[in-house]
Amino acid sequence: MLKKRAMAAGRQFSKTDISDMAKQWINEINVKRLETGYADNQPKWPYWVRPYNYDIGEWQDMNQWMFNTMGDNNWLTENARWVGSNSKYWFRDERDRTMFILKWS
Repeated sequence: MLKKRAMAAGRQFSKTDISDMAKQWINEINVKRLETGYADNQPKWPYWVRPYNYDIGEWQDMNQWMFNTMGDNNWLTENARWVGSNSKYWFRDERDRTMFILKWS
C-alpha cells in the first residue's frame, strides 16, 4: 500500500512539467510549427517568429521569400523590415510578422 502511494505521488506533474513534455513530444514527432513572440528589449524589431521542424530546403525557401518580399535584412540598415538571428525572424511591424505566419503555417 505504501509503495502504491509513493508511486502515485511520483506521478504528479506541474503544469510546467506537462507543458515541457508536450513541447518535447511535438519536437520528437517533427510537427512543423511557428512559435511567435514580442521582445520588449528589441525596440527596432520586437516581433519574432521561430520556425520548428522545417527542413533545410524549407528554410532556404523562407529566406528567399523574405528577401523577395521584404528586401534586405542587414542589422545595420536603418529601416530594414526584418532581420534573422538565432533561428528566428525578427520583424519591425506586426503586419509583416502576420504575413510571414500566414505564408508559412
